[in-house]
Amino acid sequence: MRTERTRARSHAHGNRHGRITVHLLVTTLAVLAATFAAKFPTPSDAAASIGTPSFALSGVTGSAQGRMATYFRPGTSLQTRESISALVASADVASVRSAGAISPVSSFSSGIAVAASASGEAGAGVKPLADLIDPQQPYALYETRPGDTISSIAARYGVSVTTVLANNPTVPASFTVQVGQQLIVPRKDGILFKVSGGDTVDSIVAQYDNITSGTVIDYRPNAISDPKTLKAGEYLLLPGATIKPPPPPPPPPAPKNAPAGGGSSGGSSGGSGGAPRPGGAGRFSFPLATWKGVTDAYGVDRGGGTYHTGIDLDLWGLYRSTIFSACDGVVSKVEYLTYSYGYYATVDCGEGWSTLYAHMSSIDVTPGQRVSAGTPVGVSGVTGFTTGEHLHFEIRYNNQPVNPATYLPF
Repeated sequence: MRTERTRARSHAHGNRHGRITVHLLVTTLAVLAATFAAKFPTPSDAAASIGTPSFALSGVTGSAQGRMATYFRPGTSLQTRESISALVASADVASVRSAGAISPVSSFSSGIAVAASASGEAGAGVKPLADLIDPQQPYALYETRPGDTISSIAARYGVSVTTVLANNPTVPASFTVQVGQQLIVPRKDGILFKVSGGDTVDSIVAQYDNITSGTVIDYRPNAISDPKTLKAGEYLLLPGATIKPPPPPPPPPAPKNAPAGGGSSGGSSGGSGGAPRPGGAGRFSFPLATWKGVTDAYGVDRGGGTYHTGIDLDLWGLYRSTIFSACDGVVSKVEYLTYSYGYYATVDCGEGWSTLYAHMSSIDVTPGQRVSAGTPVGVSGVTGFTTGEHLHFEIRYNNQPVNPATYLPF
């Protein structure tokens, strides 16, 4: 009997200890759960207790009513936009200049694609986009490709055939297959003018029709800070300008005191011919010792309302001929171009007259040098745009071309 009571007490004692243990275990788990919940709230709790702003991240949008803390607020780098262009202030977008087919309000990515396809310049895909969208020069140099025509090049840059021809005076309108030649192409219809020392916007504008000083100054790629102080050697675009029609022939120049062909014969760099061909009257003498004939006369229609402004003297088989000054005067300009006239020089003959000699392989005079008729100016070549060795020779009166055959019996 006693043994049964002892067993009952032991069993009750064991049950009491078991209940205590379970209670302690449950209590411990509850405490741990509460602690965990406090440190790591559920999404619904977090949304209810901590406000987060609306934002888009990789196409997923979250939102909540903001109340206080910014603990989970994302950095601005996580925010996205429909286009990077949306980050640009509207005033900045409006100030961007369009070039060719590029809209000043197009998106950044589309601007790259259009700029690359619209530009005919070599390296358009690697040039800074700013140079294509917002050009800092008013022209581009284009290297011709197989199948090019004047009209296709003009269309590529969004300018007229007249503009291309007017700015490349030695290029014929029929040009189709000359590969590797360079053309200078304005970014807008008009005339490109290369500044010389002492030029001002007003003095440049006076030489052309359909242009005002204000138009030149307002064309932003010209980057004119002072219209009266221009940097020699830079190009200005005269938007919409046209070449003045040739003037009526002026009176024949007064006879010279010195006979034709006189003057210095030094300074030549190896051209053939010892002296200019005798002949000529008045102010001018021949610029060559001999030539094969005239391949392109003055005044020939080049298309687009332009005409040939000089006379081309054929030097096939007479390579590296010495070119002589056709008048007494002062060398006013020397240029080493890879397009158009190529290496050329001009001589101021006085009283509004000047002469121009183009496509030389070398030049033997310098600006400011005084020369006499018969002084070697340089040696013939094929620089610039030319299909064969020849001399492109011009006579100008008040900066307007006149027919050289009026003054010399070519």
